[in-house]
Parts: sequence; C-alpha cells; structure tokens
Amino acid sequence: MLFFLIVMCVGLVGLGTMAVPGLFHHGHLGHPGSLHATHAHGAMPHAPAPGHALAPHPGAHASSHSGHTSDSGHGLLRFVPTPRLIFSVLALYGAFGNLLALTFASLWLAALLALLPALLVEHFLLAPLWKLAFQFQGQPSSPLPSLLMEEARAVTPFRNGKGLVQVIRDGRSIQLSARLSEGQPLLPVRVGDTLRIEEIDPEHERVIVSLL
Repeated sequence: MLFFLIVMCVGLVGLGTMAVPGLFHHGHLGHPGSLHATHAHGAMPHAPAPGHALAPHPGAHASSHSGHTSDSGHGLLRFVPTPRLIFSVLALYGAFGNLLALTFASLWLAALLALLPALLVEHFLLAPLWKLAFQFQGQPSSPLPSLLMEEARAVTPFRNGKGLVQVIRDGRSIQLSARLSEGQPLLPVRVGDTLRIEEIDPEHERVIVSLL
C-alpha cells in the first residue's frame, strides 16, 4: 500500500510541477555561435594545383555518416516517453494499485493488474484532455507595426487633431492614441469615422492616421 501511495504522489507532484507556466522553458540548447563555427570551418576548400585532381575532403565521408547517425537518433526520440506521460501513468498506476490492493490479498497481483487500467485511462482520457488544454493556450500578439495601412475607427471625437481609435489586432479589438497626419490636423473626426494608419510608434503605442 505504501508503495502505491508513493508512486501516486510522485506522479501528482510531477504533473503539478508541469502545470506551472514556463517552468520547463529553459531556452535554447547549445551556444548560438556553434552553428556558425561549424559552417565557417573548412567551408572553402583549397583550389587544386594545375594538372592535379581535386582530392575529396577528408571529413566528407565522416560527415555523411554523422548525418545518418543524427537522423536515426531523431527517429528513436519518437519512442521516448514524455515527462507528462510518465507522471500521468505513475499517478494512475498508484491510484489503481491502491484500489486493487484493497481487493486482492496479493500485492504482486495488484501491482500487475494496475498497469492495464492506468495505461487505458491515460491513452483514452488524459491524453485528449491535455491536448485540448494546450490548444487553449494564449498565442503571442503580432507586433504593432503589422497594423500599418490597416483601417481604424474613431472611438472619440478628435480635438486638435488628436483622439482615440479602435483597431482589430489578432482578432481582438484594441484602442490606441492617434494623431492626424500632416495636412489634416484641422479636419473634423467624429465617433465612428474610418481612418487609415499611416505611421506607428510601437514604444508609446501611438499611431498617426489619415481620414479615408
């Protein structure tokens, strides 16, 4: 019984840790300069002397074998279980083990029988739920400069050529401080008027607009 309880707690703690946003995002692996160094070293072979054939690069054969080894390594990674899968199976295995240990006198029999329902519940219930949860994660907003030349709508009357406009960004409505472009500062802008974004100041979230 204690064994199943420990296994279940390990699985639940692991799942709870993974649920903390960004905890497992440690950045990129490897130094960014390593790729450039690999390409730069030996990139330009020496030109052959007149009358001599160009000898094959001594590292070419080894590089080819290295590429095949890397491809096979990436293929094998598909069979490595993810941390989420491991923790989910551990939590379920511990829970079913505790339940079956109350039914069967033999601890070994409970340990053997608990594996099948744990795998079935993980595959048919938890895996789809996790996949659905990740689909609802927020997507990063597009940069403000992408709104250049887009249409905006005035949400306040412009006074002295300044006001607020509403624009659609990534399917969401946002409001920005706006100023009329040169040559139009005295034109009347009423609520609901359509304008076009001519310039953008991303740092201060301000735009220069013109009447259509």
